[in-house]
Amino acid sequence: MENLILKTGFDNSLHNSSKSEEYELQMMALMTVFIENAIKTAEIYTKHSNRKTITSIDILLGLKKELFTFLDNDDIEERALAIFNEFKNEELAAPNNDNEEETDEEESEDEEFASPNSDNEEDPFGNYCHLYNSECKEKKNELEDEEEFKKSECECEICKKTNEYAELWKTWKPTNKIEEILYSSIKNIEDKFNLI
Repeated sequence: MENLILKTGFDNSLHNSSKSEEYELQMMALMTVFIENAIKTAEIYTKHSNRKTITSIDILLGLKKELFTFLDNDDIEERALAIFNEFKNEELAAPNNDNEEETDEEESEDEEFASPNSDNEEDPFGNYCHLYNSECKEKKNELEDEEEFKKSECECEICKKTNEYAELWKTWKPTNKIEEILYSSIKNIEDKFNLI
């Protein structure tokens, strides 16, 4: 990728709309790789904590670790380029004049899944499971029985680094624009959901 944004820093020289759209796609591709890496870390951290369910705290820890280690990954540029090309192909293949048809289809899907009890805010499945079948009941029970977060005591590199970066996070301050954006986003998630 010509302009690997995170390795070269923000490129504020992009002004015309096609370059601006390309810049947005590049950022989306990089953020996709960033999030994929964070989720992989969360998965490993969860397994090494002898738990089966990835919690929101595991994902938050993965995001924090990724903030500090993202540029150390050798395959960022290759993965981001592949995702960028997927985004570009989807953008080119997207129909322009079919908005009315899509809207009609979306409305009929909404009606199909609309719940007669959709005003019941206590039931998170109310909007989608108007039949309330056994599969929905099972999923609801799984959510209610979610495992409690337990810190990994594993000595593998991923778990050790995840724990180290969680501690570093408490006093660390961003030094550039991209770090500020990522830090602010992760901090908002942490604050919004009262995590850690």
